Amino acid sequence: MKKSLKTRLILTYAAVALVTVLVALLFVRFRSGQSLRNLVIDQQVEELSVMVEDYYTRKQNMDGFVYYYLSTIIRNAAVSPFSPPPRDIYQEDIRGIRGLVDSDGKTLLPIENLPVGVYVPTHWLDSAREVQVEGVVVAWILIDEKSLVLTRVEQIFMNRVNLAIAIAGGAGILTAVIIGMLLAAGILKPIRRLTVASEQMAQGELGQQVVVTSKDEIGRLGESFNRMSTDLAHADAERKRLTVDITHDLSTPLQIISGYIEMYENGDVSLNPQQIGIIKTELENLKRLVGDLSMLTQAEGGGVELLLRPVAPNQLLEQIAQVYQPIANQQGVDLRLDLDKTPVMINVDEGRMLQVLKNLMENALRHTPAGGAVTLGSKVGEQVELSITDTGDGITAEDLPLIFERFYQADKARTGSKGKMGLGLAICKALVELQGASIKANSQGLGRGTKITLTIQKA
Repeated sequence: MKKSLKTRLILTYAAVALVTVLVALLFVRFRSGQSLRNLVIDQQVEELSVMVEDYYTRKQNMDGFVYYYLSTIIRNAAVSPFSPPPRDIYQEDIRGIRGLVDSDGKTLLPIENLPVGVYVPTHWLDSAREVQVEGVVVAWILIDEKSLVLTRVEQIFMNRVNLAIAIAGGAGILTAVIIGMLLAAGILKPIRRLTVASEQMAQGELGQQVVVTSKDEIGRLGESFNRMSTDLAHADAERKRLTVDITHDLSTPLQIISGYIEMYENGDVSLNPQQIGIIKTELENLKRLVGDLSMLTQAEGGGVELLLRPVAPNQLLEQIAQVYQPIANQQGVDLRLDLDKTPVMINVDEGRMLQVLKNLMENALRHTPAGGAVTLGSKVGEQVELSITDTGDGITAEDLPLIFERFYQADKARTGSKGKMGLGLAICKALVELQGASIKANSQGLGRGTKITLTIQKA
């Protein structure tokens, strides 16, 4: 059975807490036991050291210390200084201490099978603790941790410590599970919102937005989802609008052509040169629309082959001026050149860039009335700017951001009658960006002209 993400998160928190608590439990238990043993040994060493210092201070030597020791720990015992020391009596009292030797390594107290006054092996002194009197080492206390056995009271204390550790560990695990549940709920809440929104998008309800409440990875995921959803909704709306626009632009010439053919087949009219000319015009419109769509698709998809080479920008503008000067004269439009004479080259496809400038020039002349002016300009700075400025119809602030989109026409009556399908500026933008340049439009409003600017890197 598959576990939910929430369950897996909680189990993960619990597992981490359990391992952490077990490691801490074992460490604390070992350290607490060792610390208790060290404390007992330190106490024994301190007591024995005091006795040695007191004895040596009074006698100035350690001879006969064993009888002093016995008389001290067994106040009521009758101990003769001439009788053998009752070894079992003091061996039970000294815990964690192997024995006591003088500064030369001779036993002051019986050690295991060694009587008093016998030299011990030198390696026994490696872990011994010295006893000093006025800076002079007078004895060595031999330590033996392995022989230390905790008393009943000490064992009870250790059991209570272990119980406290176990209770703390259990409380820690329980706290970890509770915190894990709260954290899992906080993590899963935005994920659930994303899941619901994505399922609605899968059912066709585009444009879903989720509430973003954090700046972490999940918050950034939510922001990315919102952007993606908005883009998908916009793309879907564009697709629908594109379908409608293509259908509209195709249906008009097709209806005209099919209408004449039906009337000819029914014998209602006989096609004369004028009517045939109309049919040819509409066929040209269809061919232009299909050609523009093909060009735009190739340009946006990077399928247009480019031959980039250094070209003088003023040369491009002068060519355009020569081509369109007769047309401007016929329309009564003043065609001007405003060129920056700074020597500079731009790395572009000359043919494609001339195609862009011709399209922009045709738009400028189409929307500039007689008596107006169109200016071809260049400006050299960190980048090179080519501009076409007219004093014609202008563009509203609402239409300005949209004029480079497919089939967009700010004034349907102004373009549709002339066979233009609203793809020219979209093609210009695609070809310009394909060459690493940018294009933008500026206008102060209707009747105040338009300026189209191309910004290109220097070669």
